[in-house]
Amino acid sequence: MSRARPVAATAACAAVLMTVLPLTLPASSGLTGPAHAAGATADLRTDREVITGHATELYPEGVAWDPTRRAFLTGSASQGNLSVIGLDGSVTELAPSIGKVSTLGIRVDVARNRILVAYSDFWVRQRLDVGDQPPTSGVAVFALDTGRLQRRIDVAGGRERTFANDLTFDSRGDVYVTDSVHDTVQRIDRAGRVTPVATDPRFAADIVGLNGIVWHPDGYLLAVRYDTGKMFRITPGAPERSRVSEVRLPQPLLGTDGLALRPDGSLVVVTNSIGAAVGVPGGVDAVTVLGSRDGWRTAAPDLRFDPWPVSGPTTVAMTPFGDYALSGEVGELMAGRTSDLITLRRVPGSAHTVKGHS
Repeated sequence: MSRARPVAATAACAAVLMTVLPLTLPASSGLTGPAHAAGATADLRTDREVITGHATELYPEGVAWDPTRRAFLTGSASQGNLSVIGLDGSVTELAPSIGKVSTLGIRVDVARNRILVAYSDFWVRQRLDVGDQPPTSGVAVFALDTGRLQRRIDVAGGRERTFANDLTFDSRGDVYVTDSVHDTVQRIDRAGRVTPVATDPRFAADIVGLNGIVWHPDGYLLAVRYDTGKMFRITPGAPERSRVSEVRLPQPLLGTDGLALRPDGSLVVVTNSIGAAVGVPGGVDAVTVLGSRDGWRTAAPDLRFDPWPVSGPTTVAMTPFGDYALSGEVGELMAGRTSDLITLRRVPGSAHTVKGHS
């Protein structure tokens, strides 16, 4: 098990798995079965430190807890589908591939019976012939109870470079999406209308800028830039000149991939070292828990688990029995190797931190 220690050189590259993906994209991963995975309805257990599963060609990058199934939902860097991972490690396809895209950030909105998924072909088109498909980024909305695709909402806006990577939603149900190569965070309202929330030159990047994003119940967003490790506080309703501010950190969170905001107000930050495969700055696989005492104008680490005991963690899901970091072997995919292993490992000390969380 990792031991907590103060922040050292912060982690490295996140879900940027992009520029060098030797992908193949069959229409479906070949995972079949009912909407509820075999292990999904098992009784909740608080003693599962590690959950392991196997799925050929899946390489999940995003994950979320689904309290209705008592299981994890995940996308696929190579397949563009959705799967259920049960507490016993079973993997079952929930929704078939939505095309030649990667399904990345994922959120479960129980109140509105929906699964929200950011998707993009940014990685895919580096290696595959996508025909006349224009650069593609969007948000797919699935029914939570059935897994049926309800709609796809384009956020590319005709741009030649676009990479929808992560997303979050607020109490009204508006969705906020990061585009890792664009300078704008976009909002999708309940009617499906897409509008810019904040445009800032500090967001734009050649490879991956903004990645992980969360909504804070006090009315603002927190997002971290992958390649520089800078964190931003974005207040949608504020005047334009003060809408975006940089959160002061002791050290940049280089390579930040996924974020999760705990009910106690702390922020779980997942970083990894898989970016070396595409020539981006290296770092370590780590999970850091940040806290703030001034409304996220500044922040500092409360805990850090470095190195993380499973390579290539990409994000974290909060469950009623702890926070679980996902390692879906995306680094192996980026390096041109193969693996069917999926690992969910509990963050030490996180058991019961989100009891009753949905």
